Amino acid sequence: MMNNNLTYEECLEEFKKSLEGGSEFDILIEGIVKNISTNRIRWFDVGIGDGHYLKKIVATLEKKGFVVEVTGIDNDEKSVNEARSVFPNGRIIHGDFLKIDLEGKFDVFSFNQSIYYFHNKNSVIEKCLKNLAEGGLLISVCWSEKDKIFQFHKSVFGKWTLGAFTSDNFKELISKKNKLNLVWDKLFNGKVNFKLWKDQNNLEKNLYVISRIPVSEGISEGNLEEAQKLVNEQKDNEIRINGVIIAKKSYEIPDFTREKIENILKERFPNYPKKISQIKGDLEALFMGSWERETEYLSDYIDSGRVLEICCAAGLKSIILAKKHKVVAIDINENRLNNARDNAVLFEVAKNTEFKNVNADDLNELKKLGDFDAIYIDVDWREDLSHPIKKQNIDPFKTCPRTDILYKNLRKLHPKTPIIFKISPFVRVKDLTKLDSCVIEELYIDGKFLSYNVYFDPKIKKSRWQAIHLFNKGVI
Repeated sequence: MMNNNLTYEECLEEFKKSLEGGSEFDILIEGIVKNISTNRIRWFDVGIGDGHYLKKIVATLEKKGFVVEVTGIDNDEKSVNEARSVFPNGRIIHGDFLKIDLEGKFDVFSFNQSIYYFHNKNSVIEKCLKNLAEGGLLISVCWSEKDKIFQFHKSVFGKWTLGAFTSDNFKELISKKNKLNLVWDKLFNGKVNFKLWKDQNNLEKNLYVISRIPVSEGISEGNLEEAQKLVNEQKDNEIRINGVIIAKKSYEIPDFTREKIENILKERFPNYPKKISQIKGDLEALFMGSWERETEYLSDYIDSGRVLEICCAAGLKSIILAKKHKVVAIDINENRLNNARDNAVLFEVAKNTEFKNVNADDLNELKKLGDFDAIYIDVDWREDLSHPIKKQNIDPFKTCPRTDILYKNLRKLHPKTPIIFKISPFVRVKDLTKLDSCVIEELYIDGKFLSYNVYFDPKIKKSRWQAIHLFNKGVI
């Protein structure tokens, strides 16, 4: 008969003593780094426990240049309290994952030895999918069919228990989801020292852990005698094999409608509600347009003069810049340029704007444009324009046109002119410091992180970071 007064934390510590040969940690980190689509990771850990293992993951990723925002959940109140102290700036929830309402999108959902505890694993995957960002990762670490601990579990608790679930079962589960693609399938081989299990007190604690029965339900009785007999048959050192499985959500083309775009523009251009319905442009170009307050802020930064805007799309940035500056705006899409011209008329800034069809990769074409007091660039953050709009690369040089080549060309033509890049919030922006000394701004509007502004100027001698918080009209 099992001792039901055992605490899970006490049992887990005992269980860990019998594990030898490291863990799957390095394989897990490698899989994340190779497959993650964003440098700024919104992470949701299901079954976070005391948070210490996730903290190790986060600390390692941060050393590699990633920014990680942590949300976690667990059913055990004591573990949740500990996790909150480990992640004081995170959001740690006490409760059942399937019963809580999730808000917003996450770039990672992780199950580190925790997927077992759910009766309906398909519902868990479906819930993750609804809140998993485009290109987001679904990660599971669990034992494999050949794992000796798994085989021990199945012999003691039966093959129909929650714990009788392996990495192969997880792969089979995600293979039925059209939006998920298997991108990482690795096995870690270690050892388990069954000699430490042969003491009855230790065996009870280890059974508590490998039962994979939720803490709230308590461990089943009647297994101890069979377990003692079975553990005596094991070699002192047996192989344990954990599977590290990572699936990636496929990119989809957003369901744009004019109505949805106009609702977005009303939020972004709060001072021009009557003109929103008259703005021209294809839906993708309008979706990618900047915020009014964002462009006003940049416009104020630039001394009055002649501004070159590269990749102007439908001209939504141009019309704000043109209220203070003479703007030459270029793009390679003639249809978008025609829309930009009409939008400049609509906003009564046509006299201050000139829209030209110019390939930004062509140094000779750029040279013909003349001299400027500032250059503002908002490249397309996709590596290939045929990709879905949300398929971005964490490499800030894999853009259209390429930021590194563009910067070098512009510096040849304009060695003293300030150059400003607007950069996706999802890329590894610090890599731009390789081009030159710069100031990197994290830009927030109404508390929401939107993008980076990267300033290059010969006057900047050392790269630095700063955060800028702006507010929309009517927000205090």
